Amino acid sequence: MITTPATAASPPTDTSSELPAASTLTSSDFMQILVAEFQNQDPTTPVDPTEFASQLVDFSNLGQLQNIDAAVQQTPQTTLQSASSLIGREVVAAGNSVGVKSGAATSIVYSPTTSDSYTALVSDANGNQVANVSLGDLQAGSLQTFTWTPPSSTPDGTYTVNIINSNNASVQGLLEQGRVQNVSLSGSNVELDLGNLVLSQSAVQEVAQP
Repeated sequence: MITTPATAASPPTDTSSELPAASTLTSSDFMQILVAEFQNQDPTTPVDPTEFASQLVDFSNLGQLQNIDAAVQQTPQTTLQSASSLIGREVVAAGNSVGVKSGAATSIVYSPTTSDSYTALVSDANGNQVANVSLGDLQAGSLQTFTWTPPSSTPDGTYTVNIINSNNASVQGLLEQGRVQNVSLSGSNVELDLGNLVLSQSAVQEVAQP
C-alpha cells in the first residue's frame, strides 16, 4: 500500500504583533465597567454590595490621582504666569538686606520705637561696614524708608542694613522693599528678583504700584 507522507504541520502563526496596543484606563472607562457589571450581574447570586463600595473607592482614588497629576503638570506654568504680573511692581517682605545693581539700591522700611537720632550701618557679605548714614532725629512710631545711595565704586551685590539709635540699640522689624525686575521658578517656589535681592513670593507681605 502506498501511503501518502504526512504533511508537516505549519508552525503556529505569531499574532502577538497584531494585538492592539494596551491603552490607559480612564475614569470614564472605569465607570462604564462598573455600571456594566451592575447591570449584568446574576439576579440569583448578586454581587456583594461591599464589593461595589470597594470599587467605588478605587474609582474615587483614581480620579483624585488623575486630578493631582494634572495639577502638578500645570502648576509651574500657571504659577509662573501669575507671578509675572508682579514685574514692575513694588513688593515688601521682612528682612534687613538691600540689593545693589548698577549703582541703584533697594530700600528698607522701618519704624522707630522711640524718638531719637538714628543711623544706618551698611555691611557687605563679609560683615565689613561699607557705609554709615545719618538718618537724623525721628519720631517714635513714624514710618520711615531708607534708600541707600551707594558710591559709584560699590560692587553689585547684596548688603545688610542695621539701623541703630543714639544708644546703639537696633530697630527691629525691618522690611525689604524694591521693584520686581524678574521672576523665576526654583523647584515649586517662585522667586522675585528686585535687583541683586531675591525674595520668595510666599514671603511678600505687600504689593503696590510703583
